[in-house]
Amino acid sequence: MAHSLVQGLRSIPDFATLDEATLLAIVGESMNLFWRAGSTIFQAGDRGRALYVMLEGECSIHEGSSPQEGEVAHPKAGDSFGEMSLLLNTTHMRTATAITDCEILVLPKQAFTALLDSYPLLAAHFAKILENRPPKHLVDVHKSSVPSRK
Repeated sequence: MAHSLVQGLRSIPDFATLDEATLLAIVGESMNLFWRAGSTIFQAGDRGRALYVMLEGECSIHEGSSPQEGEVAHPKAGDSFGEMSLLLNTTHMRTATAITDCEILVLPKQAFTALLDSYPLLAAHFAKILENRPPKHLVDVHKSSVPSRK
């Protein structure tokens, strides 16, 4: 029987194709944190410190200072976010605010990059995300691979 978080990750589209060993490695390197409704998860301009996977609740990814201003995404249970700043080694372009009380699996940057280095399938998956969602403020993004994380 698989670990309950492994089962949960398997149901998340970003992780559905990963094997059990990779999912178990993600669970082992991550932590589950709780944010109350209205709390800021990260702000535009903050360094990317982690990959976030929504386990319960909803948040808003938005351009302005509040979720009502310029919402660009509304992650719910099963969605991941925060990967662009990790993949590009940049600051967050937007702010994430908890809309409801949220339980979020947080995979720290160091563990995320180590997993990308150790698990080619995971690296290829996130390279594809980068290819499909290039940030609008970067003109010269190499779409064939994940940029160096060193």
